[in-house]
Amino acid sequence: MSSPVCHWVRSVLAAYLDGELKPSTANAVRRHLAQCAECRKRAAELEAAWNLLEQVEPMAVRPGFTERMMARVVEEKELEALEARLRPNRILRQVATSVLGLAAGLLIGLALYGWTGQPRESNSPIEREVSRHTTFLEDADLLDEIAVIEAIDRLTVSRDRDSGA
Repeated sequence: MSSPVCHWVRSVLAAYLDGELKPSTANAVRRHLAQCAECRKRAAELEAAWNLLEQVEPMAVRPGFTERMMARVVEEKELEALEARLRPNRILRQVATSVLGLAAGLLIGLALYGWTGQPRESNSPIEREVSRHTTFLEDADLLDEIAVIEAIDRLTVSRDRDSGA
């Protein structure tokens, strides 16, 4: 079973095998490897993998490859930095766009209400006269309807009296 010490040793194993650890740390790893068979096995596997890699002949790299890769790394870092700087502005633009959209919708709604919701005042004397007569005609239609309703009521009452008598 792996202990916290085993996890720590495995995390520094590559540096230990490369000789990159301070002497005191390297001594601690060495003492642990002497006692722990599982960590010794991991160290042996890592060393065997490195030995295999050393036997592989290096591939020929095209001229300028390193320069192109380094330029790309720098470019990506610059793009990440630019994106980080623009991120707050993007949020601000989204909020501003939403507020402006709501304001525009409100203005359009008020304009449509003003255009269709209120009667227009007559400007010319002819329009005022036509409007006055139209109102009279609407009132006359209403009076006709009232007269019809009263006549129906009289007929209903007289029929009820005739049938009941």
